Amino acid sequence: MRVALYAASHFGRRLLPPLLAVAAYMVIATLVLRWDLSRAGDAVADFQTTLYTVYRQLFFEPTDSLPGRPVGRAIAWLTPLVGVVLVAQGLVKVGGAVFERNARRELWDKIMTDQMRGHIVVCGLGHVGYRVVEELRRLGEEIVGLEINEEGSFIEAVRAWGIPVYIGDARRDELLVACAVARAKAVVCATSNDLANLEIALDSKRMNPDVRVVMRMFDQRLAGKVGGALELDESFSTSALAAPLIAIQSSHAGVRSAYRVDSEVRLTAEAVIGPGLAGTSVSAVEDEVPCRIVQRRGVHALSFSSARDKDVLGEKDVVIVDTAAADLESVRKRLAI
Repeated sequence: MRVALYAASHFGRRLLPPLLAVAAYMVIATLVLRWDLSRAGDAVADFQTTLYTVYRQLFFEPTDSLPGRPVGRAIAWLTPLVGVVLVAQGLVKVGGAVFERNARRELWDKIMTDQMRGHIVVCGLGHVGYRVVEELRRLGEEIVGLEINEEGSFIEAVRAWGIPVYIGDARRDELLVACAVARAKAVVCATSNDLANLEIALDSKRMNPDVRVVMRMFDQRLAGKVGGALELDESFSTSALAAPLIAIQSSHAGVRSAYRVDSEVRLTAEAVIGPGLAGTSVSAVEDEVPCRIVQRRGVHALSFSSARDKDVLGEKDVVIVDTAAADLESVRKRLAI
């Protein structure tokens, strides 16, 4: 209902200029016609009646015969043409937005974006941007996408989720305005161009000083320097983020993710509970082993569930542990005893 009301309001705003032009013409034509009749000494009806006469002529339904003087005749001939032009202009504006596919999509994107507050704008819908959108969607966030390449591989997939996507260069202020950066809570600069990401970040901060900016850069050292110098919230390098995971997975099986905290690499990985710890609670195991158990799956369970402190572990349960990469092997051995 809210979307329908907004759409009606949008069409009303588009039709307003032609309607105002018609109203202005009718009033001016009425005044000129009354002046022309009065100076010729002809009978002049009241203003409302004369206005109605012009209104009927506007739609090819004249109520009076053709006036005898040149000015009156000109108005009589001109009025229907004005009606045709102005009404057609309004119909073209509305009809184009309804029947033309691209215009209809742009209208939908605008309607959805104009209702958003506290959303996240993702600039660049390549492999990285698409995955960011995917994760944000799982978190229940409202998202607006922005992609420079109209033939991008992931645009239709993102639109299929009901997410508005704008096409164009995110370095153009009008596109950031269309994405409602001024009302957004965060902007993710995920294009493959470091300089473009930097420019987008600066423009976003200029439009909305309170917006959180997360910027992708290929050079992690440069990313850190730029982020600190320009007071951006976060800067990241996809290669730097992926490197610890790739390195760990090459030498250890069952590793789910890896991340760096200062100089330490931490990870989440699978481990199996042995008979020695069967019947022990999660909190008791964590007191003895340098890890945090975040999820567990029983022998007969089909999927993992969150691990609570009081949960009792069984033999051959599979758990997901969070631990330092350097401790992974010793943690697995201690859990398997």
